[in-house]
Amino acid sequence: MRTKGEARRIVKDRLAAMRAEDAARKDKLIAERFLSSTEYASARTIFLYLSTPREAGTRLILERALSDGKQVFLPRVHGEEMLLVPYAAGDPLTVGAFGISEPTGEPSREVPDLAVIPLLAFDRTRARLGKGKGYYDRFLALYTGRSVAIAYAEHRREMRAAAKNAPAPVVEEAPAEEVEADIEPEEIKED
Repeated sequence: MRTKGEARRIVKDRLAAMRAEDAARKDKLIAERFLSSTEYASARTIFLYLSTPREAGTRLILERALSDGKQVFLPRVHGEEMLLVPYAAGDPLTVGAFGISEPTGEPSREVPDLAVIPLLAFDRTRARLGKGKGYYDRFLALYTGRSVAIAYAEHRREMRAAAKNAPAPVVEEAPAEEVEADIEPEEIKED
């Protein structure tokens, strides 16, 4: 039986082995699928994370959302809380918690129409496994809008119930039916 930490390490190793040009190609495919979705088209306001090297890239989505006139919110960590900060092209970013770029503006209490959620792993039921700090789990527990996660096929991993966090629809670089799961389900326990 693996712990969540061990499961995270396996997925991180897969992602570390991915070539930069493959990640860029996948980011483009994911952006195309997401930007053509009805969820994106109907959203006036979008909460979007700024991707790190082991996450599906959000740069193309961010640029398009801003050019389409959508109101974009980016996350900023404050203690155990994740704040949503309005962002416009050219607004300053600073290196925040965990070395991730964060907006410096004033947080908002507005509830975005759509939230794009990061993940480290997901399974065929669309349950997600995060990085382990719980920021997005706490956010999703209170969030009343629609959410979607974006991911590479390398993020796919079969998990038993104990490892799963809140489910969210997942946009991959290829439709789920075209991606083979290469790891059998396994028992994963809490760390």
